[in-house]
Parts: sequence; structure tokens; C-alpha cells
Amino acid sequence: MIRYYNPHFGFHDLIKTMLCLGAEAKLAEKFRDLTGKEYILFTSSCRSALYLAYKAIGRIGVVHTSPLNCKVALLPILASENKIFFHDVKENDWTLDPNAVKDSIRKDSIAIQAIHLGGFPCDMQALRQIADEHKLVLIEDCAQGYGSSYDGVAAGQLGDISCYTLTKNLFSLGGGVFATNNKEWYSAARKIQLGFAPEKKIKIIYRILLALLSTYRTNPGCESLYQLIKGRTVITEPNDVLDALTKELTKPSSIYLKSCFSRWDRIQSFVDKRKKSAKSLLCEVGVSNEQKQSNPLSDSSYTKLFVLSRKGSKDSIQELNEQGIEAMHLEHKHRVYYQEKLLSYACSDCLKDELVTYQRIHDRIVSLPISEYSLKSSYFGKVNTRTQGNN
Repeated sequence: MIRYYNPHFGFHDLIKTMLCLGAEAKLAEKFRDLTGKEYILFTSSCRSALYLAYKAIGRIGVVHTSPLNCKVALLPILASENKIFFHDVKENDWTLDPNAVKDSIRKDSIAIQAIHLGGFPCDMQALRQIADEHKLVLIEDCAQGYGSSYDGVAAGQLGDISCYTLTKNLFSLGGGVFATNNKEWYSAARKIQLGFAPEKKIKIIYRILLALLSTYRTNPGCESLYQLIKGRTVITEPNDVLDALTKELTKPSSIYLKSCFSRWDRIQSFVDKRKKSAKSLLCEVGVSNEQKQSNPLSDSSYTKLFVLSRKGSKDSIQELNEQGIEAMHLEHKHRVYYQEKLLSYACSDCLKDELVTYQRIHDRIVSLPISEYSLKSSYFGKVNTRTQGNN
């Protein structure tokens, strides 16, 4: 099995995590340097950070964003009683199109949520100009954007509030980041989070166990135990959007911050290796410029490696899975490999753009697993057969 994600969290990492001291202050300084923002608040997840962002700004109205993302990125908008206005994505890198946004600002517009898809950053300079012109809050969803830049500017620097996850290509056990230069928003978010319950110990233990098993999935015993535990995790439909966020609205565990800072240098090397691995894989796959994310102004971190399949996402993903390649779509849940369109999340009075590019590519996207280490040529052969051959 070629796995979709490897946290690279072995027993030696667990020991380093437990022995790490002063992680919160030191990790906060890392994010100050990265974002250029003075106030750093650690959260339980990126979606928790996004929810705190909307609650902290103290306004309710319309948020302009892209429908091409995991649905969990949209739940904080709705849970904070705001409305969603979807806009089309750009042809080349499939991020939010500023030209689609600028002509659709309304009197009740309050924010733009820029989602850095797959590690490709949005055109933040253009979105920054629109936000300033219309006095909107620019929120950067950097869940997939860590380690990337656009036109030389690192993701997270131009937003009024920048939100990160400490998982994905930061490889920690959990946690998120809320970063801003606005002291009032920081204080409001911090006050709200103080009212959250602490992270449950059983959840922390569960995350540690899964991280270890995920790291050693090449071992048949670990793989069997991983599948058993994940298979018994019950996924229930929430009663409402706030209910869907409840499990994330907790205080972050210090273990999450320690697991990130204690191996910070190693994580940075993973980010660099991941970029090289993704570019190498794209060359081997032979996908044309029209069939993958591409932007000459972007230095993508390739948090996810998206390509298009003419055969369609569902069929291509199923075939790749049968070949032992854990390919997925937009959402990453155990044995949930495809995410339906999210257009119903927009309120009826928020007219949508034509969404031409989004409609064209949504049902063709395949997210390929990429490794921070060299991959065997047999992997490329399988991908060529199943992806390039279907395009």
C-alpha cells in the first residue's frame, strides 16, 4: 500500500515530544517570523482558528470564498452565523479568482477567505487590494499553505488573520494557529477559547497511537491494527454546523505544540523533500499543464498533489486504490475518497458566479499520495497506467 499520509512520528519522536520544554513560546516565535504578525494564538485545529477568527472580528455578513476545498474549511463560516458567497477558481492553479470576487462585493460583505489549495497560494496581493478597497477582513486559510509562497511572499503574510494547521505538512499530532496584528481580535479570540473545554486525554492518546501506527504502516501488523482502529471510528452526521465543529472547539494540548517544535528542523527538511518529490512525480506521470495545478508565480509546498483525470475522480480513485495506491479526492477521511460538491453551503440570497472552471474540474480531481522520500519506479508505473492513460 502506498499511503496517502505519513506523519513520520516514531517512538524517538514521542520521547523528544515528552521531553520538550518551552515549546509554546518558541513555536510562537517561529510563526511570528513566518507571518510577520505579532499576536499568535495556538488552537486545537485550523478550523477552530477559523471559527475564532470570525467570532473575534465581531461582524456578521457575507464571506467570499472558493467552493473547491474540504467542507470543514467552510463550517466555521456557517457556525459563526455568516453566509457563504462562492466564486470561481482560476484556470491555472484552481485557487480563488480575484476577478470573480471584485465585481460581487455586497453591502453586507464582511470578509474574504482565501484558501491555499494543495499548497498553491491564492493571489494575495490582488485579494488584499479588494479587501482594502471595500474594508473587508482578509482571512488566510493556510491549512494547505504552510511552506509556500506567491510572487516571493510567504503564505500567511498578507491576511489580516492567518490560520494554520499543525498537522498535514507540519506533521504534528494536532493543533492550529491563529495569527494577527490586531490586538483586539487576538484578545477576543483568546477570551473565547478560554471558555472551551480542555482536549480530552483519550483523544490525545488516540492521536498518538494513530500517528505511530500511520508511521509504521509498512509493517503488516501495524497496518492491520491501523485499519481496525480507523474502521471502528464511527462517523455520524452532525445535527447542525456548530455541532460539526464542537469536537474541535477545545483548548489545544501542549503535546501538540511540543510534537511540532521538538522536531521543527526535521519538519522543514520534510517540506523541502516533499516539494522535490511532487515535482519529480509530476514529471514521471507526464500530466500536461492543463491537467495539474500550475502557476509560474507560485512556489507550492504541495501539501496535496492534485491532478485531473478525464475518466473522472470516482473511477480513477477506485482503480488506483485497487492497485494499492491510496489516492483520494478533496476530503481526507478513512475510506471516504470522494467529496460531493459543496454548492448547497451557499445561502440562496448569495448568488453564485457561473463557476465554470470549478464545475469543469471538480469531478476530475485526483489527489495522489506523495512521499518525503524517494519513491520506487513501480509506483510511477502504476500512476502512469491509471492516471496518464485515462487523460
